[in-house]
Amino acid sequence: MRTGIRLNRPWQQPIVVAPEQCPFCTDQANLLRTFENGYKLIQNSFTPFDYHIMVVPATCWPEERLRVLGGEKEIRNAFENIITLLRPTGELWVQAYVGPLAGQNISHLHYHMIQPKYFDGSEGEATQKQALQEIEEKETSLIEHLAHSKRVFLHEGTLRVVIESIFRAGQCFILDTSDEMNLSHFAVALSKIVAAYVKAFQSNQGLAPDFQIFLKFSGKRLVYGSYLPILNHLGTTETVGAIISGGPFTQPWGPDETIAALKKVL
Repeated sequence: MRTGIRLNRPWQQPIVVAPEQCPFCTDQANLLRTFENGYKLIQNSFTPFDYHIMVVPATCWPEERLRVLGGEKEIRNAFENIITLLRPTGELWVQAYVGPLAGQNISHLHYHMIQPKYFDGSEGEATQKQALQEIEEKETSLIEHLAHSKRVFLHEGTLRVVIESIFRAGQCFILDTSDEMNLSHFAVALSKIVAAYVKAFQSNQGLAPDFQIFLKFSGKRLVYGSYLPILNHLGTTETVGAIISGGPFTQPWGPDETIAALKKVL
């Protein structure tokens, strides 16, 4: 592991917002419903998953607003709708991507809601059962590690935000000890996270980080969440390492440096 946070990201590009070309603004073909707070529910037609819908705000936002997910109020609005769509039982993923490096190809903010499909049915039942058990064991180990981590960035109600560079430099995780996520606490916590990263990790070129958000729900319970900023350009030390060992071989700086930078701006 090298040391020292680097903010020079010449490879990062601005987010180009073009409402007149945005399918979420102009195409109503996949619209399932409109929520009372103006958000839309859209069917994703380009997906390998049987259940894949998206919750999106009514309009495109300018880049500076997009990079903080609209702030606390809009995070609350979005997840007020998302929570109503959670099923009493079963696993659901909620994902969002902000910026080209994070995989965002439509600049209109959209939260994916996916029922994961781990296998296509071609593997035998015993093989699938064993593979699922291995996935659960790895996830349980991750959550246990995070629960005991001392690198706590903030607490908000029953939510705990931990900085651990499991996959990339700067990554943080959200843990919840309650049986049902508190929307108010969650909106405050996530808004603080995205705002802190904007301040602490603005590039020398003037851009806030691109990032990915992943949340896993089991019924109404938040199992864990991940905020993954794209702060370092991928190379073989990260990609090959992740494939072989489940994590990068090297990182540009460690989690202690990340948390120190974030606490300066919180």
